[in-house]
Amino acid sequence: MRRTTMAVLGLLVALAGSVLQTSATPQKDELKKLKNEIGLLESVLNQSIAQTFSAPFGMLDAARGVYLPGYGAVLDFELNLSSSPPMGSFAPLLTPEKQRAEREQEMKRREQVKELAEKVLADFGQTLSDVPARESVAIVIHTVAVRDQGLERSVMVVQAPKEAIDEYHSNAIDRAAFLRKLSVMEY
Repeated sequence: MRRTTMAVLGLLVALAGSVLQTSATPQKDELKKLKNEIGLLESVLNQSIAQTFSAPFGMLDAARGVYLPGYGAVLDFELNLSSSPPMGSFAPLLTPEKQRAEREQEMKRREQVKELAEKVLADFGQTLSDVPARESVAIVIHTVAVRDQGLERSVMVVQAPKEAIDEYHSNAIDRAAFLRKLSVMEY
């Protein structure tokens, strides 16, 4: 009985040691590689945003990324959903018809940016080869829309398990299956 207890205890200690090793913070050289990989994905994301949303009212803040041990890589940027800026206190009020058209345009831009994030994750997610398969890659989109009452802010998070990115790029799953594995949260 005592021998069995010691064997179980030894197994638990070994298991705990392996869990601690797998959740350890990456070493300095690994972090440098991750930083470079995130920089490449930032560049791709910024170019994609600039091509999709025209200046001067599109991107409000460029994409920037970070690695969070135990979670994965997170990139975020800020986007203007409104098609035209307010022109100060002397700007004419929008008619109900123009307000409806502006809201439709904002919804279209919101869908475009979601699709852009999904496309970047699908087509360039493998750039983050040093992010462990058990972690994730997320793109956080901060949005701003101009309203009569002021600015309306919201957040959209498009997240992909790194394992799904790896499966997609090894042709283990198709694009449709990859897109189904993404999670999108808006608030």
